[in-house]
Amino acid sequence: MNSILTVSDLNRQIKYIIENNFQFVNIEGEISNFKNHIASGHYYFSLKDDKAQINAIMWGSRNKELTFIPENGMKVLVKGKVTLYETRGTYQIDVFELKKSGSGDLQAAYEELKNKLFAEGLFREEHKKELPIFPERVCVITSESGAAWQDFVKVTKKRYPYVKLFLINALMQGSGSAESICKAVRIANNPAYNLDEIVITRGGGSMEDLWSFNDENLAREIFNSALPVITAVGHEVDFTISDFVADRRAATPSNAAEIIFPDINEIFRYLDDSASELEKTVKYKLRNIKIALDNISGNYYFKRPADLLNENKIKTDELSKKLNTIIKEKLSNLRLFLHSSERIINTIGPDKTLKRGFAIIEKEDKIISRKAGLRTGDKVQIRFFDGETDSEIL
Repeated sequence: MNSILTVSDLNRQIKYIIENNFQFVNIEGEISNFKNHIASGHYYFSLKDDKAQINAIMWGSRNKELTFIPENGMKVLVKGKVTLYETRGTYQIDVFELKKSGSGDLQAAYEELKNKLFAEGLFREEHKKELPIFPERVCVITSESGAAWQDFVKVTKKRYPYVKLFLINALMQGSGSAESICKAVRIANNPAYNLDEIVITRGGGSMEDLWSFNDENLAREIFNSALPVITAVGHEVDFTISDFVADRRAATPSNAAEIIFPDINEIFRYLDDSASELEKTVKYKLRNIKIALDNISGNYYFKRPADLLNENKIKTDELSKKLNTIIKEKLSNLRLFLHSSERIINTIGPDKTLKRGFAIIEKEDKIISRKAGLRTGDKVQIRFFDGETDSEIL
């Protein structure tokens, strides 16, 4: 009779068999149900193909060396041990190494081109073109049937609905895709379209899916573009050669719209706040001016000119009175003087003198007051009190 085992015993025996028969295994599969345990740093996920799946765990102490973050749908190569979790009776892969599937050769080609273009200076900041603050006409190069276009349009309508978007449909992966994107960049640079900038975008995928964006010809086409180029390729962890050459790199299509378009609601709020602040400032300035004017108008020195004018009016009136008094006094004195002069003139005038027996001798209408003024034969007129007579000097 077989001995009876506990569940723990059975799981322990199965664990021993599995772990001793499968030391290390190399598995290729697609990641699903990926979870990054933030507190511990462990990665939990499943590896699957089209027929089956197996659980996997990569401890935080091992995944620190990874150059990428795993995500659902990513095809990977896993090296690990098959273990049994006794408590639940489930087996899983204890992951020691994790690589993107087929990434070895591609990664080497990627690094080689990256180093080449870096040495040529295509990644330098001095070559980056400024993005317009308020773009009016923006070209989007992507697949017209892809989710990237829809995501970009959705965010754009919400943030900045006044812009005009122009879609250039292009292949985003596979054979001929790099050439298709290059052609789209050249079309967008046609001055006839009067565009402000170019956005090249697509959703996430494997390294193979995104390989078109590591094409040297596309990198140089982006670098030589007269218009600013924004790339939004793959997910946040994906970096392509095109991203390094572009004038700006966005993590996702939605993020690209957030980068290049201002939020119209924030602009309106800013304008409202600015108008309110301006109104407050103007009112404050006007109030201060009114207070200053009131202080000035109440100041003695502000009233002083009026006081001085009134004082001068009073002084003018007083001076006028004094002047009238002086004029009257002067006129009275002048009258007295004239009366006195008239009496004197009447007393000593010619008529009075003639009455006293004197005579006036004139020659040629001139009064002769000396004898020397006359000669023998001169014709003269002698004026007496009662008349004149002609005479000749003998």
